[in-house]
Amino acid sequence: MKPTNPIVIDGKTYDLYTMTLATASRYNSQDQQDASVVLTLTPTRFEGDQVEQSQENNRTVLFGSLASASQPAIVAVDEVSAAIQKFIYAEGL
Repeated sequence: MKPTNPIVIDGKTYDLYTMTLATASRYNSQDQQDASVVLTLTPTRFEGDQVEQSQENNRTVLFGSLASASQPAIVAVDEVSAAIQKFIYAEGL
């Protein structure tokens, strides 16, 4: 993952994000799915072969329902859900 713009912290450029993503889906009704999401992005860089992360500068996106989510967040959840559905079919789950 890459940030929109490189992040500079203490004069060091972090041009990558490592990601932690947790989602929980549920159905509010038979035809209305909802989701809760926690996304944490950690600024990351390489110093030679060493990975350096800035945990104290994590960026977290959190919402308990799609009703409170932005349009880009809704699109992202839809795309993640579609990818998981493809995985379920591919694995025969």
